[in-house]
Amino acid sequence: MVKEYLLKLGYSHEDIEKILSCYALKSLKEDTLLIHIKNNYNLLISLGYSHEDVIKMTKTLPSLYSYSIENIKQKIEDLVSLGYKRADVIKMTKSFPSLYGYSIETINQKIEDLASLGYNRADVIKMTKTLPSLYSLSIENIKQKIEDLVSLGYSHEDVIKMTKSFPSLYSYSIETINQKIEDLVSLGYNRANVIKMTKSLPSLYGYSIENINQKIIFLREINLDFIVVDDTKKLMQSIDLTYARYMFLREKGIEITRDNYKRLFYNAKQFEKQYGIDKSTLLEKYSYQEYINNKNKASSM
Repeated sequence: MVKEYLLKLGYSHEDIEKILSCYALKSLKEDTLLIHIKNNYNLLISLGYSHEDVIKMTKTLPSLYSYSIENIKQKIEDLVSLGYKRADVIKMTKSFPSLYGYSIETINQKIEDLASLGYNRADVIKMTKTLPSLYSLSIENIKQKIEDLVSLGYSHEDVIKMTKSFPSLYSYSIETINQKIEDLVSLGYNRANVIKMTKSLPSLYGYSIENINQKIIFLREINLDFIVVDDTKKLMQSIDLTYARYMFLREKGIEITRDNYKRLFYNAKQFEKQYGIDKSTLLEKYSYQEYINNKNKASSM
């Protein structure tokens, strides 16, 4: 009965074997297990998860089907009482369903441990909204990551500030971080500049080197490559939009220089208000990909 029901929900035979071999479910009689699965599936749907969310979550955490309805509801209420919104809890547990398996005491202790490193409670709430799996890292692991980053050239305060805005840094191995530094050095920047750039924009560690290189190449072509080191946060804007705005302004006879380059990076509403053109129209009219294609054709002739 249980296998048939799980197949009907969309699990593969392999998924079902994994779910049914879960220790928390193995002890339940088939009738009881089926009731648990049906009730918890319906509950999760009613809480705001999609069918696909529930399948993905329970493949990661099969024991979710063993929890009582009261336990699941209470965990949501407990997390809301810590400072999360209900929508935050749903979003967090979609990507990190294991959060349902943590006691509220364990979660509270982790918040206190992180506070001892230099974060305040609001910081931890904000960081874990983005990276809920931060709760799965031991405080020793986190301290080690801080020490590793300090050994690369950051101060303790730098690391705290960087991870406040980009908590995903804690999910990267030190080897991955070091490799990104080497990659950036290979693009023509010294190590001190790379440290400066990533202090300003820590999410640079989350960009592919191809993405970063595209932006650097174009900024060099238009004599604005000083931005990379001096105003690194501008690299957050997509190359497609930077190119489109540059071409649009050039057609209007506006030369972009060191003195007025910030026009390229106005927020969407500000740019549209000043120049009377929206983002989608700009991207459609001035295609960066078309520019690259034409450039590649010309170089191959």
